Amino acid sequence: MAQVLKDDVQESIAAAALTVFARKGYESATMAEIARVAGVSTGNIYRYYANKDALFYAVVDDGFVRAFALLLRRRVKALDGVDDVRTLPPTATYHLASEELLRFCIENRLRVVILLGRAGGSRYERFAEETVGRLAELAIEHFRALDPCLQVTEATRFNLDQIYRSLVGTMVSTLARFDDGAAIREAVDGYAKYHLAGLKSFFG
Repeated sequence: MAQVLKDDVQESIAAAALTVFARKGYESATMAEIARVAGVSTGNIYRYYANKDALFYAVVDDGFVRAFALLLRRRVKALDGVDDVRTLPPTATYHLASEELLRFCIENRLRVVILLGRAGGSRYERFAEETVGRLAELAIEHFRALDPCLQVTEATRFNLDQIYRSLVGTMVSTLARFDDGAAIREAVDGYAKYHLAGLKSFFG
């Protein structure tokens, strides 16, 4: 007799997987713990997912990763030609792109936490590091467009790497700490202002 798989059970397993992967990371999470959080037997979980890999890539899928990377790049590129974001109207492309990215992060809070901070051992384990590198290069590109004579030294690149590692880490900590959209917005707004002002001062 064919096995009957229930949508509500599969949804419970997926939700539990996000919780456990976000808390313990891909490498440390176990199917037994995910089953316990989902309220199903460990044996039952394998009726829905062949192994931990299959479950992980079902809840943190390539489509999500591509969408996040695209929104992040769009938000940074929206700064092209902008010297001071404080002068921009609310309808400016930068603010719209920032809102779209933030809304995506709130709606996919645990997925973003996993992707940027808990993906060690998975095929996404270098995503956060690569994101830091891309953000640093985009920052250099932005400020060079404003000042073609800008000198970028090895020390400059090192400092930018540290700045963006801190930014990514803060985003992970914020999304892991708060599950309320308003609290996330307040925290992100605070460090975004600090970050942008700091970058302008750094390159000034």
